[in-house]
Amino acid sequence: MKNSQNILKQQVALWICCFSFLFTQAQPQFLSEEAEISVLTCGTGNEMYALFGHTALRVKDTKQQMDVVYNWGMFDFDTPNFYSKFIKGDLLYYLDVDRFDDFLNHYTLDNREVIEQQLSLTYDQKMKIWEDINGQLRSEDRFYKYEFIRNNCTTKVVDVLNKVLEQPLSTDFPSNNHSYRYILNEGLDNHYFEKLGINLLFGYKTNKPNDLIFLPIKLKDAITYNATVLMSENTLNNVAIPDENKFNSIYLLWGIVVLLAFGCFSKKFHWVYFTLIALFSLFLLIVSLYTHHIELHFNVLILFFSPFFLVALIIHSKKVFIAATLLSFISLFFMGKELLLIFLPLIFLHFIYTLAFFLIIKNENHTDEKNKKLQNV
Repeated sequence: MKNSQNILKQQVALWICCFSFLFTQAQPQFLSEEAEISVLTCGTGNEMYALFGHTALRVKDTKQQMDVVYNWGMFDFDTPNFYSKFIKGDLLYYLDVDRFDDFLNHYTLDNREVIEQQLSLTYDQKMKIWEDINGQLRSEDRFYKYEFIRNNCTTKVVDVLNKVLEQPLSTDFPSNNHSYRYILNEGLDNHYFEKLGINLLFGYKTNKPNDLIFLPIKLKDAITYNATVLMSENTLNNVAIPDENKFNSIYLLWGIVVLLAFGCFSKKFHWVYFTLIALFSLFLLIVSLYTHHIELHFNVLILFFSPFFLVALIIHSKKVFIAATLLSFISLFFMGKELLLIFLPLIFLHFIYTLAFFLIIKNENHTDEKNKKLQNV
């Protein structure tokens, strides 16, 4: 059943993409006085790319029998080297236009809520938006390099609105006054392992106070907070509340960590653990050097999971081990509260293994000294 739904979703998306060029050519040059412009905020989905929702602009002009959605969230899976370009920050996203009914049906089929906020705009403001988005659609500005925080489907809509509003949308409202990492984590409570993976990749810069409107739900809040911009708000579709996945939680990770902790005095487990964290640390280092995404730079977990632990194990050096442990402790002060709370089970496991390793080295050194004394006697 689920496979059938996925195939149907893919077919709907394919038809939308195939015929969107017809809408591009058929847009009227001017809007009528009755035209309406709305921000559409789409709910989250289970796929990684849908975890933070989506933002689009709806333009409805009943007099001209037009009802379309401008969507900056399009990308091509068939792009050569898709994943490497995505990680590096060279993947091109683009603006496209769909029929509103097709857009809404796609999100309803995907069981994702769509909330519409009709904007209170003058006719001149509507025309400026209309000319801007169609100008983008017909030029190279249609394409842009996607960035997690600073250049995405939401920031593109914010840019369009701020060009015409008398006062740009304020970023200073209660739900937005947090760090980037905090805001990214807010909507991921039912997706703990996805949240953990995202936080393992994101670096120190995401701990800084937010100064943008970069998530769909935050743009929705910003419009509500800037009351003069909002004319009306309503939910366009009915969706079922998804079942909570009880296994996708921090409690499952705690259970795994407790089981792994029982192997902390085994040399085989030490080799496996310190090899894995060394490889992960090197992976984070390579990614941070390779990518243009500033959110992935300066990742303190490179120090926390220092490869020096593996070096200490290989050469059996207490000094190298102590240096690696100090790096782990120091890195804790740069993680930030949000990462520490999410990362706590792995912090516990890491220090259990480092403590056990330290005790093993200490006991072996003590045994060696005792044997030397016996030989001297």
